[in-house]
Amino acid sequence: MKEQFKKSILQEAIQGKLVPQLTEEGTAQDLLEQIKTEKQKLVKEGKLKKSALNDSVIFRGDDNKYYTINKKERISVDDEIPFDIPNTWEWCRLGTLFSHCTGKALNALNQKGELMTYITTSNLYWDRFELDNLKQMRFTDEEIEKCTATFGDLLVCEGGDIGRAAIWNYQYDIRIQNHIHKLRAYKQLCTKFFFWVFYFYKATGRIGGKGIGIQGLSSKALDKILIPLPPLKEQQRIVAQIEKLFEQLH
Repeated sequence: MKEQFKKSILQEAIQGKLVPQLTEEGTAQDLLEQIKTEKQKLVKEGKLKKSALNDSVIFRGDDNKYYTINKKERISVDDEIPFDIPNTWEWCRLGTLFSHCTGKALNALNQKGELMTYITTSNLYWDRFELDNLKQMRFTDEEIEKCTATFGDLLVCEGGDIGRAAIWNYQYDIRIQNHIHKLRAYKQLCTKFFFWVFYFYKATGRIGGKGIGIQGLSSKALDKILIPLPPLKEQQRIVAQIEKLFEQLH
């Protein structure tokens, strides 16, 4: 019963029905423009590939249906849209908001680099980590940069319990194994909001469902997940309200 209440709360949250929309908080389109500007800056600095600018922009046509542009051709994505959202929100692909990569595969033959602790999917649970008995393997300098999770990163299981997620909220860094996706926002977002989106999508079969949803979370599949995007301050208010209501369930 408690889990059903949680799903109901989260459904209202990610459909924009849990808190009111406030004009002074701007729109998600404003936020997307800020993210685009930040990406352009990172490309110019050589920190991001130019291909990252080729985001799949989703927009609503005059017929009130959703479309994207692919090679100058307008393509309908209306059948992908699972529910209505407020006019100040936008639908976008996860890869528009977050850079993402997986960690290092365990390889007994690889003896180069520094011996460091790392986490696997067996350490990653919903909204928490179990960090007893961590294992070690060697990481080169290049691998350390790619495979290190820092404070605020959203970590998501690629296999096992597909889509299981938690935010790394420790003040120290950790390395990740290859079956974990590391998501890092290009621009400041309320990452906990997107954690709850993952939780709801998993609970309702949109991720890892049988016969529907996403069966596996490859990098390509992760990149294409449709996400409802509210303005930043609204994301924060939604999370605060979720936590308040969840606390009342205990």
